Amino acid sequence: MAEFDWIARYFAPLATRAGAAGLCDDVAEFSGRASIATVDALVEGVHFLPDDPMETVARKLVRVNVSDLIAKGARPDEVLLTLGWPSGREEAELAAFAAAFGEELAAWGIALIGGDTVASPHGVFLSLTMTGVGVTERAPIRRSGAQGGEVIWLTGDIGASFFGLRDRLARTRSEASTIYQVPLIPPLEMAELIGEHATASMDVSDGLLADLHKLLVASGCGAKLDLDHVRIYGAGKAELPLSDVLEACTGGDDYQCLFTAPASKTPALEASEQALIQIGQTQDRAGLKLYWHEEPVALPEKLGFEHVQS
Repeated sequence: MAEFDWIARYFAPLATRAGAAGLCDDVAEFSGRASIATVDALVEGVHFLPDDPMETVARKLVRVNVSDLIAKGARPDEVLLTLGWPSGREEAELAAFAAAFGEELAAWGIALIGGDTVASPHGVFLSLTMTGVGVTERAPIRRSGAQGGEVIWLTGDIGASFFGLRDRLARTRSEASTIYQVPLIPPLEMAELIGEHATASMDVSDGLLADLHKLLVASGCGAKLDLDHVRIYGAGKAELPLSDVLEACTGGDDYQCLFTAPASKTPALEASEQALIQIGQTQDRAGLKLYWHEEPVALPEKLGFEHVQS
């Protein structure tokens, strides 16, 4: 099927806003509401496995961008999609992708307004540019606002995607393998809490340790992280060995929100209905220090996923 036929059959029906012009033009008009933007790409063999169903890839593509905006105190608004499609992929897979993509956009209240489709010689690649609207005047909440003496907060479980990828590679079906394919991300209500209370914030995509380190560097401060306070997926009330906790905290693809807030904000955050966990404290002196039951732990050699290998 030709590129223009793909667009007309599968994606034009999703583009209902006037600014999209039915996907019949070279440009799109933004709604004028958005003031924040993010972009994330997924590459076959890097961010998803070649045999992952395309409907799960579509949902993951949307959610990894939504999590960026929630962590900035914003709600998603509009998207531009770039799709690289190899000739060896069946049209039925493209149809499944488009259907799931449309459902996921609708679930988050997002409109498709444009993009590009191209042939790919080596596998599927996807890029989504997403605009967002700040839910408070403070948005976006940058990585760079943390100061010493603040509380470090985390939403949800860490490690589900790490354990899920391990199960997928072993051809084992599990809840974790499903979460690896379609990540669980915080609800939109989390954006308001972050917008009101956070001093620095980001989503956890490359591993908790790696992303906390990025936040600290951007803010020019350090932190004490209590690994035994981090809620690890599947652990329940049982305590995992430290080695498993470190693996989960460096695995990546969690898409939870990591943020800092003054201690004075603790009562309001604890009173919220969101699943928030205190995992440490920022410090004036630079550097990330790990503790396990109040005993210091050496930083692992790699803190998380690295996009460019040396």
